[in-house]
Amino acid sequence: MPFQDTHPSPKKILAHYNIKPKKGLGQHFLMNPFTAYQIVKKIGIEKEDIVIEIGAGFGALTIPLAENAKKVIAIEYDKRFIPILKEILKDFKNIEVWQGDALKYNYENTVLLYNKKIKIVGNLPYYLTSPLLFLFLEKKALIKNMGFMVQKEVAERLLSPPGKKTYGLLSILYSLTANVTSLMTLAPASFYPKPEVFSQLIKIEWKEEIFIEKEFIEFLKYIFSHRRKTIFNILKNRFKQKNIKNIFSQLNIDYNTRPEKVSPFLFFKLYHLIK
Repeated sequence: MPFQDTHPSPKKILAHYNIKPKKGLGQHFLMNPFTAYQIVKKIGIEKEDIVIEIGAGFGALTIPLAENAKKVIAIEYDKRFIPILKEILKDFKNIEVWQGDALKYNYENTVLLYNKKIKIVGNLPYYLTSPLLFLFLEKKALIKNMGFMVQKEVAERLLSPPGKKTYGLLSILYSLTANVTSLMTLAPASFYPKPEVFSQLIKIEWKEEIFIEKEFIEFLKYIFSHRRKTIFNILKNRFKQKNIKNIFSQLNIDYNTRPEKVSPFLFFKLYHLIK
């Protein structure tokens, strides 16, 4: 039987259809419709935008997105939600529901179809956040900007300056390629079921074109897999020690420096000199 309420609460929908959220999929549904409209406003969705939403759930964010954008492609992984989601969204002609894994969606096809860059929005489950952020770096040329709700810990990693424990691979890559802005904090009570941590709404806007090679990402992964060592000791085991000494002297890097102390741009220069 279809659910009749406008903006029904996720708790009521789950009870109505006798569905239990899957903890393994990180399913936490936005409770307040007003919060959803705030999110869309803060991200900055415009009438000509083509938006891909990741993790549509029961359409809490999909509806205000569709009211402000030209087209919304709502991606939902959980097959149980698809008929419910389509029923809730049936009056919207500018929404397409796509069941599947956001990591496997063909973003290129959407850009070709509409002949314009896409915006990506979503409430990202924790287990999928890092893989998606790496994927979107690869697909940077297709994307206008992005707005995500993520665990506060992820936002801290993205925004982290050198010297902090949170500083790492994503901090460096997104510092080089994007301006990441924290827009609002959402308490666990904003979602059902309540997550154990606070969430952060972030907006990601690309900087001028900086080409990030896959080899640079692998270089950083190698370094940060040994982050307790000094960066000199990490690199001398992989490259010629004499060359590393010359490069460190050229860049004025102390031999005792650990990876978390090196700035993103210095890593970029270090990689290119070694290369």
